[in-house]
Amino acid sequence: MNRPRRLAYLTRNYKSTAYGGAKARVDIEDILASEGAVNLGLPRTFHRNKIVDYIRNLGNIIHFAFTVKKGDTLIIQYPVKKYYPFICRTARRKGARTISLIHDLGSFRRKRLTPEEEIRKLSLSDAVIAANANTREWLLEHGLKIPVALQTAWDYRSDELPPETSAPANSCIFAGHLKENRNGFLYKFPPELDIHLYGTGAPAETPANIHTHGFATPDTIISSGEGRYGLIWYGMTLTHDNTGYIGEYIGYCNPHKLGLYMLAGKPVIIWKGAGAAPFVEREGIGLTTDTLENLDRQLAEISEERYAGMVANTRRVAARMKKGGFITDAIREAESLLVKQN
Repeated sequence: MNRPRRLAYLTRNYKSTAYGGAKARVDIEDILASEGAVNLGLPRTFHRNKIVDYIRNLGNIIHFAFTVKKGDTLIIQYPVKKYYPFICRTARRKGARTISLIHDLGSFRRKRLTPEEEIRKLSLSDAVIAANANTREWLLEHGLKIPVALQTAWDYRSDELPPETSAPANSCIFAGHLKENRNGFLYKFPPELDIHLYGTGAPAETPANIHTHGFATPDTIISSGEGRYGLIWYGMTLTHDNTGYIGEYIGYCNPHKLGLYMLAGKPVIIWKGAGAAPFVEREGIGLTTDTLENLDRQLAEISEERYAGMVANTRRVAARMKKGGFITDAIREAESLLVKQN
């Protein structure tokens, strides 16, 4: 008799959800749970101690080995430190299927794997969910043979609501790393623009038009973050030259802060070649550009009517993100591809 398939996931210990990576994973787990998925690990915990972190995560893997069942469809949030091959092989041995949701590719951002090593690892899964069309094309070009579904955008969960008041037309917000040697472009804007920075690492002295607010939680940025547009840009220059690991990687990743800006009601400004740019254009939730050098003039040309339309679109997209609409659609696509393959 065929066993009905059970959607499942595997949680872990997290040190904090105040930063993008952990929050993205926790949001996915909560969305899966709301869809009836079962956690095959121990209950999720939050400990900063390294020893506790190691013991809890090992306990999750051991618990999973005894709870995964024939017919399960396990969503794995990739990458997984140390245990990914064990999870995939154990699931297959038990008669379960695995779908790997790709957060990050080690062969891009950190260069810890060669593309060939990355493909070999991902091939242990039965299907993957890629960030966008650029990522899927890269995976297929490098030899991945298993089905690849598309995620489109990261979902984002928060109960906070953006303020009703509108910020000045020449103002932008950036949330993230503020060190000059990492995102030096932040300190090169013309004085006509007001730039509001949320994060750590800003220099002690900044130009008069650069306003540093220090670290803020995602909920604080959503409810009270200043700035009319959300910046999704990385590197040292206002003109994106697609160099360095960040320059290359942004062409393939889906920035988690896109969801943060959507929930904050802020249309985004993103590099035209970014993997998420087609989504921004299609949904009408911001501007795509090759350079920020003339951003003051670009923003001055946007009418209040056009801006209001973009804000309305951010609210529409944010509502879908809160419900987990993008990941649930991607999982359905992956499952459909697996059925067709069989």
